[in-house]
Amino acid sequence: MKKLVLTIGCVLAVTGAAFAQGTINWSGISAAAFTTQTNSTVYSSLSPLFGGGAASSGITASIGNTVAGAGNWYAELLYLASGSQASPPTTLAALESWSDSGAEGTGAASAGRWATVGGTAGTVVPWSAGTTDSIVMVMWSANLGSTWAAAEAALNNWASDPIAGAFLGVSATGYITTLATSVSPGSTVFATAATAQGTPIDSLLTPLYALQVPEPTTMALSGLGGLALLLIRRRK
Repeated sequence: MKKLVLTIGCVLAVTGAAFAQGTINWSGISAAAFTTQTNSTVYSSLSPLFGGGAASSGITASIGNTVAGAGNWYAELLYLASGSQASPPTTLAALESWSDSGAEGTGAASAGRWATVGGTAGTVVPWSAGTTDSIVMVMWSANLGSTWAAAEAALNNWASDPIAGAFLGVSATGYITTLATSVSPGSTVFATAATAQGTPIDSLLTPLYALQVPEPTTMALSGLGGLALLLIRRRK
């Protein structure tokens, strides 16, 4: 009986280690390393999302209003398992390949700055302690939703239900190793130089790009096209 108990104890210990969670320092967002601003350049579709490719004006640095105000803007820290530091996603499909860490942010009172939501030193994230992953911040205007899940759903439904005045952006990436316990401050997420945990996010004046709403005629044509396809299928 003693041998059986010892065996079970070993299995539980190994299982716990395998599913351990790491920690990050989500107590604040450094304005020296991470700020944003809205960009008046409008892109004709959701791809490219963040400034890659050509815009109708050919300008990718035409600055509009600055970001300010809790509740007007939201952000989420995403992560990606990768053997080296990943590049920022430039399409919706690429963005959706990143996983949600659960660490949230919102616009701060000062223009361009961000604050953590419910964050503390030693905030737990879903990937194991000692694991090095790429990280990125995705940011959006409140009219897309107050959570990343809601904003993601709005983007996926954009063709049929676009939202006027919506903005979206993504920061530069980082590449950090999580720490083991919440007793420590956790891995540094935002900094202007490398730390003991790797390369934090360093992304000043990150543009948030306006997303263009399709013109009514374009939407009408798309609707007619879909109706025509439906009628053809019914006749067959």
